[in-house]
Amino acid sequence: MIEYHVGLPCEQLPLAEEPFHRYVFPDETVWTEFFRVPKGYLLRFPGLADFVVSQDGERVQAYPLADTDAGTLEHLYINQVYPLALSRQGRPAFHASVVTAGTGAVAFLGTTGMGKSTLATAFARNGASFLTDDGMLIEQSDDEVMVLPNHPSVRLWDDSLAALIDGGIEKAPAVSFTSKSRLIAGDRLPYCDEPKRLLAAFVLDWQEVPQCHIKPVHGVAQVMAWLSHSFLLDVGDPGLIAQHFAWTHRVSSAVSTFTLDYPRDYGYLPAVCECILQQITELRG
Repeated sequence: MIEYHVGLPCEQLPLAEEPFHRYVFPDETVWTEFFRVPKGYLLRFPGLADFVVSQDGERVQAYPLADTDAGTLEHLYINQVYPLALSRQGRPAFHASVVTAGTGAVAFLGTTGMGKSTLATAFARNGASFLTDDGMLIEQSDDEVMVLPNHPSVRLWDDSLAALIDGGIEKAPAVSFTSKSRLIAGDRLPYCDEPKRLLAAFVLDWQEVPQCHIKPVHGVAQVMAWLSHSFLLDVGDPGLIAQHFAWTHRVSSAVSTFTLDYPRDYGYLPAVCECILQQITELRG
């Protein structure tokens, strides 16, 4: 799907041009800088690595800094660069976790920290399997949207780890820029390695509510919910933006979409899972 190679360590020298786009954390720390270069695009993660993505999104070359470990480089590629490169190919990818529900799957769309991984883990620890922790890859036919399996691991903050995991699950080596633990799929954290039909998507909210609250989203709000959680490599390319909007509109129109809010209490998670499954049952009915 994508040809990927790791090159020699780099020093991240200043570039002549300013980045055309940046990902910036709420504390104003720059996470990713986007540059156009003769071979395509350069994605710079300051202090960690550079990735050169070909113009067609089919090839990626990584240039880590000398002290960037292999686990960190792998994480950056799988969770950040890979979905962006797919968007350059015209293939949809979204910031979402996905779990099985009956013969299909449900997705949880949300920004970092909204609880996507926590929900995926809660389902996987209670009879379901997960297809991805983040970076939802899909294929669409005329009448359905299929979710493709992604990396078989889940990343959790320490509080979610303590609440949901009681040992016995393999951990991947730590990465340098986050305290999140990455857990490898296995018997106690089931992973689904087959494509599943996407039955519904739930956009995570964070309001003070006393119980699980699910509300359907329609029309422009539905399209914007999907757009705001999608990967797009070149935000300055009118042709790519038009293509991106067109397929996001098709996907969002084909999948029942809801907002989801619930009390952020780990003890309430079983009730949240039941509430979601009940909504899926009603859809099928």
